Amino acid sequence: MSYIKDVNIGKNDLAFDAWGRPKTIEDKSLFHGMFTYNVPVTAWYEVFNGGAERAPTNATSVDGALELLADTAGPATALDKTTLRTFRNFRYEPNRGQLYSTSVLLPNVAATQNRRFGIGTDENGVFFSLESGTLYGVVRTTTTLGVTSETKVALDVAGVDLTKGNLFDIQFQWRGVGNYKFFINLTEVGEFDNVGSLSTLSMANPSLPVFFENEVASGTVNEKLICGCVDVSSEGGINNGKSYGSVGITNESGQVTISGPNTYNAPILAIRSKLTVGGLINTRDTLALLATAYSSQRALMRIWATRDFTAITDGTQSWSDFGDGHLEYVPYDDGAGTPIAFDITGLVPIFGARVGLDESYSTSALFEGRTSIYLTPGDMFIFTVHGEAGGTGDAGVTFEFAEEI
Repeated sequence: MSYIKDVNIGKNDLAFDAWGRPKTIEDKSLFHGMFTYNVPVTAWYEVFNGGAERAPTNATSVDGALELLADTAGPATALDKTTLRTFRNFRYEPNRGQLYSTSVLLPNVAATQNRRFGIGTDENGVFFSLESGTLYGVVRTTTTLGVTSETKVALDVAGVDLTKGNLFDIQFQWRGVGNYKFFINLTEVGEFDNVGSLSTLSMANPSLPVFFENEVASGTVNEKLICGCVDVSSEGGINNGKSYGSVGITNESGQVTISGPNTYNAPILAIRSKLTVGGLINTRDTLALLATAYSSQRALMRIWATRDFTAITDGTQSWSDFGDGHLEYVPYDDGAGTPIAFDITGLVPIFGARVGLDESYSTSALFEGRTSIYLTPGDMFIFTVHGEAGGTGDAGVTFEFAEEI
């Protein structure tokens, strides 16, 4: 008996999924990025020379495309490096492939620079890397001891003019020890075939942000990395694997008394996502589901979002771990009746709603599926209640969410 194997029912190599099966399923887009008017500050942040995160500066929108330079403040110098990265980390779904897709132009291919694009952090990733004229496919991993290593394969770019607009795709089936395939213009140009050949995982963490990076290797040449758009999709995925969680007032009554000067924007609850867990970069995002506020008097609930953890100004507050500790939260007081100290300087509430007398109010449009609001690593939400009538009142807040485990 004979079998027909790997019959290409499509018109290019990407007609197969990461397992080599003809695609008969619908990919689910986990993220797409466009740069029509600007580099959206709600989706992307920038790091220059390893410093603090900042709004995109060396990354700009020009005629609808992303243009990334190693530095725009003056002549580039050796080792100047700018990384543009998404706040969101895109969860790998076991037994599904993941597909990274973009369009990129690389002027002056031989420039002594390292121009990288794919998904990844400083610890883990899979990406294209143009290094002084040679294009590589790279897989990066980091051990719990902090040792980072990269595996590279030189890609077949014969007949490809990298200075022009080309399509770049990375398709991988991770499963800890699986394969990675690199495509240019829908044709496979290199791969890592790892199954049955590794004594450790190929990459320690496959749930990663999208990134673009431009680094001067030597000299002062500072050519651009230009991108049209980018997408990350799960092949046949359903974006599942979420576990329910909630935090709120933990005392017996489930509410606290606010009075006097504490009645204005009284912080009832704060929750934040750590930047690191166990010494490694945290890439686990949390999907907000619902926030419910209740009050014994007419009140105004506000929700504040910030990436400045110093907005909670009282260092004596006791933060509690939720789950395995990548999230932590603090309720209204420390058990001794001492309220959270909260500095709203420079902060803008992202949501507000009135709470009726002795009633509860639950968010609707903000958190109930009409859009997706994420608490990403480095984010903090602060929930406040402001009693309209002043004086003494009882109030509480419950925050419900889904963790991407």
